[in-house]
Order: sequence, then structure tokens, then C-alpha cells
Amino acid sequence: MITRLLLLAGMALLGAACARPIDPPLPSAALAAHDIRSVAVGPVAYATFQPNEHCSTFIDEDLRSALVRELRHRGYDAFAAGNSVPRSFSAGSPPPLPGDPPPVGQIPSPSAQGLLSVWIEEYWENSLCGWEGPKYLTMGGVAVLYAGSPPVEVWRGRARAVEQGGYPARELMWLVTSRLTDGLLQTLPAAQGGQR
Repeated sequence: MITRLLLLAGMALLGAACARPIDPPLPSAALAAHDIRSVAVGPVAYATFQPNEHCSTFIDEDLRSALVRELRHRGYDAFAAGNSVPRSFSAGSPPPLPGDPPPVGQIPSPSAQGLLSVWIEEYWENSLCGWEGPKYLTMGGVAVLYAGSPPVEVWRGRARAVEQGGYPARELMWLVTSRLTDGLLQTLPAAQGGQR
């Protein structure tokens, strides 16, 4: 009897917790102080070994486009700024640790109040360029938002996305970049008047 009551009470609490809407993330003091509404998204960098097979797919621009779309959805005036990082089959530079000076110079556009820099920390693919066999894609990354002059870090997010299955390569890439973007920006509050 007691076990049944405890089980019912636990289910009621779980139901109440699931029914409550998730509160939007609160801005950190550093982020709130800058009141950022426009964000330039810089070229995505590889912090790990870049794809090293002859026909590997570079997915950095797909990820940057997804980040711009999601930032706009959150109410930011977001745009891509700067040219893609030259692609070479060598290790990249790791993202800075929290509190480290940013590896960027100035915000790349006078109209941008913030610069979002992203590093791909993990990248693993199979059969994305037409080979037979199961297709899968794993990506992990870190995003850092800089603001001010000189720029300082005001927000950071980290995420990982894994997908596999019978999807066509383009759809698999879209799924992974979308999920990674959602994860990276999960704790970034919407801009004033944003949709989230």
C-alpha cells in the first residue's frame, strides 16, 4: 500500500514537472550588461583534426548557416561575417578557456554588437560522400560570444550531436548541424523582443 502511494505521488510530481513550461535562460551579468541585439557569426574553426579522407565533407559553412538562422529566430540581427577558414588537413587551434583573452581582433562589422566564434571539437563521419555502408555523423563543438571593445567573453555554450541511419547525406548533415546548433545555443537568452 505504501509503495503504491509513493509510486502515485512520484508520478504526480513527474507529471507536474513535465507540464510546467521551461523558463527561458536568464542572461549572465556580463551578457546583460552589453544588451546585444546584433551578432556577427565568424567562420567556424576546427579545433581537432579536420576531415582527412579524400572525399570527406567539410560541414563548417552548414553549421554557420544554421547558427545564423537560429540566432535570427531568437530575435538577434545575425549575419555571417568573414571568409571561411582555409581548409587544410591538419589539426586546428583549440578554443580558448573561459577567462582567456579572445583569439579574435575586433568585432568584424561596425553594426555588430557581438561576435559568435565556434570551434568544432569533435568530427567523425562515415559514408557521407557516396560510399556503400551505414552513414553516421558525430559533431561536438563550443561556441563563445564576445562583446565590447576590446572584446571579452560574455557567454559560452558546448554541445554534441550524433546521428546515424538510412538518411541521404545532405539530410544527415542538416539533422546534425540543426541539433548541434540547438545544443550550442540552448543557454543563450533571446534578444530583447526575441521569439524565445
